[in-house]
Amino acid sequence: MKIKLLSTIIAGVIIAGCGSDNNNSVTPEVTSASVQAFDGAIWGIQGSYNCGNGDKVVGLTNYDGFVKTTDEAFVNAPENCSFTFKPDGKVIPQDTSNGKYLPTLELKAPKGLFKKGEAATASPLSTLIANKLGDNAYDEATASQVLEDLGLGEIANTCGISVTDLLRDTDSAVKKLAENSDFTDIHSKLIATTHVLADTLAAQPNASTDDVTKVTKLLAEATLAEHPNYPTSKDGKPVHVELAKILADENTFKTATQAETIEDIQKIPALDEAIKKPAESKVPDKPEDPDATPTGGTGGGTGGGDGSSGGGTGN
Repeated sequence: MKIKLLSTIIAGVIIAGCGSDNNNSVTPEVTSASVQAFDGAIWGIQGSYNCGNGDKVVGLTNYDGFVKTTDEAFVNAPENCSFTFKPDGKVIPQDTSNGKYLPTLELKAPKGLFKKGEAATASPLSTLIANKLGDNAYDEATASQVLEDLGLGEIANTCGISVTDLLRDTDSAVKKLAENSDFTDIHSKLIATTHVLADTLAAQPNASTDDVTKVTKLLAEATLAEHPNYPTSKDGKPVHVELAKILADENTFKTATQAETIEDIQKIPALDEAIKKPAESKVPDKPEDPDATPTGGTGGGTGGGDGSSGGGTGN
């Protein structure tokens, strides 16, 4: 009887101990949020957000494309906020994946896209979706249709990456595709489409989403026809297309909107030449100073803001 009683007491102590461990576990408090500007990672572009009380500037992105804020309004409820990246007029932003400068590119993430404690990104893809939504909040149905119209629907359908995950953490999605040889073609299509879309948005910020989508899809297809392993050229060199200045010409852009096939695009001399002879990519050195700005900047401004090297709306 005593042995049975002792066993019961010991069992009770063990159970109480396990329960005590669980009760004492504490979820780390989320005190900051980071957002990435991504085309590749964009360095030296100014981030700001709006949670319903006007725009609040965070600062410039660091080398890895991140800015960070500790504002509780954004940290605790990022789903109530929209986010924008645009040049501050003093520093020229640079894509650190290829060295390309982006002096006029503006990126957006619509209200409703971000979630507390999760990765957060503004990219050319999220920008086109934000433009399509107008004043409406993010919804996955609209996002899915935009991606489908760009020719990227297969990412969500076959690669195990949801539409929302692609938009919230584009960098990780790109890396996941790059690491799987089965997804080589889709990886190249995503990179080509994103690069072309960035240039189209930068060149024609007021164009309709339908025109931007049509031109981007055809130009990306033309790029892949010439360089199937983009961003590697047919000669095996790292490259990127630079189309923004060409597309800024209204006549050229209008002609591109009227194109229906890759062959039509190839009949536009400036675009055809830019695609056949892309710029050589060169990754800029990562500075030791986290607040350093791209060397192509025009001076002034505060580099890096309080940028974080890690992503997400919670740290």
